[in-house]
Amino acid sequence: MNLNTLKGIFNLTALALVMLAAVGCQDVIDIELRDADRKFVIEGDIVLGTDSAVVRVSRTTSFFDESPPEAINSASVKITMSNGDIVTLNSIGDGFYKANGLTITENGTYGLNVMVEDEEFTSSTFMPAALEIDSLFSEYADGFFGGDGYYDVYLNFQDPIGANYYKVNAVQNGVVLKDVFDIQLFDDSFSEGAYIRIPNFTQTYDLGDTVLLELQSIDSKVYKYYETFIAVAGEGAGSPFSAAPANPETNISGGALGYFGAFTSSKKEIVILE
Repeated sequence: MNLNTLKGIFNLTALALVMLAAVGCQDVIDIELRDADRKFVIEGDIVLGTDSAVVRVSRTTSFFDESPPEAINSASVKITMSNGDIVTLNSIGDGFYKANGLTITENGTYGLNVMVEDEEFTSSTFMPAALEIDSLFSEYADGFFGGDGYYDVYLNFQDPIGANYYKVNAVQNGVVLKDVFDIQLFDDSFSEGAYIRIPNFTQTYDLGDTVLLELQSIDSKVYKYYETFIAVAGEGAGSPFSAAPANPETNISGGALGYFGAFTSSKKEIVILE
């Protein structure tokens, strides 16, 4: 599959996610080769500051089939809230399931149960404490080998004590940057509890650009999913949800692909001026 096909299949905008690119010192990832059997794909999000949960259930095509995954609208999808309440999500079409009116709190664990065609899939995810971006600033950089200059945009924030994992979403001039290679991940392995100044170095910007950055706090298993997602895509393996030859490391048990994540989020916007 070519990269354009990968971009088309990797489209999670209905889940209000913007994908980002890996950063920082990370271990070399060995991804297990898997067979080409069709598999269910589950993608689920709970975001602090909203009152809803959204999950999509689909089934992969074969590795050599460039058609999009098959949407599954007949699943039973339930979320266990951090207070123990169980909420049923309703089908809204195209494989999406949603529940509104939820009370979403930080520092809690959320569970997922999906029943489809006599198969059961489960997952759990921890929502870290919310933190705020302190500020954004831009910095001019000369172009390489005499090329045009550009601007980098930096995030500043205070990292809390403890192991923390981050994902950065970017919007440039109102356009969500959602290419798989825009995915930016980093952790605080070498900066725990420090004041962090880090560039959004998966993207460069021009004078006059309006840039919105969103800092998401995620748990370690969701971080690993995105990390291996990028590795698979970088190997040119076709769609990460094609079921072969390799797939991202999932936090869903039962044999499905995908992820279930609970995120906290902070956003700031900057206009790049001289």
